[in-house]
Amino acid sequence: MEKDTNTNTMIAWCITGSGDRIEECVDFMKELRRKYNLDVHVYISKEGATVLKFYKLFKAVKDEFSRVSVEKGPNAPFLAGRIQLGRYDFVLIAPATANTVAKIAHGIADTLVTNAAAQAMKVDVPVYIFPVDQKEGVIITKLPDGRSLKLRIRKEDVANVDKLRRMRGITVLSEVQEIEEVLK
Repeated sequence: MEKDTNTNTMIAWCITGSGDRIEECVDFMKELRRKYNLDVHVYISKEGATVLKFYKLFKAVKDEFSRVSVEKGPNAPFLAGRIQLGRYDFVLIAPATANTVAKIAHGIADTLVTNAAAQAMKVDVPVYIFPVDQKEGVIITKLPDGRSLKLRIRKEDVANVDKLRRMRGITVLSEVQEIEEVLK
């Protein structure tokens, strides 16, 4: 990414309601913000707020990032307008639930995050998505209390991720750490 050295990289980071990999995403974004002096505006879906609170991460996100907004509706806060005005260098959706991935893959823009992705693609602002359900089969994730939870990833969810990979303007990240390559 070619960037004027006098300006910070501006990122719209969208968090959806996935508990799987949420701690990893929050920790990595905190690290990246410090390392690259990023200007990260955090946009949290309604369910993302629920999950962040469940994992006791909501306060950590609010304390770490200067601008944090929770979804009130598909256009509130007015993230789409900020994207259209070119305020962000890119949109990052991490972690992305299977529901969010399915909606974006099928052109549904009825939430803050899916609307942001649709608007970004329309005005050529890159969208990076880290879906949690990328490979069919069983995975083990961690609950807030440290216990393990077995999840079965469905072939339908993997098919939607594959569809995202073929969409213009979207880059699917296999690991959230891949976003660092964009910043170099």
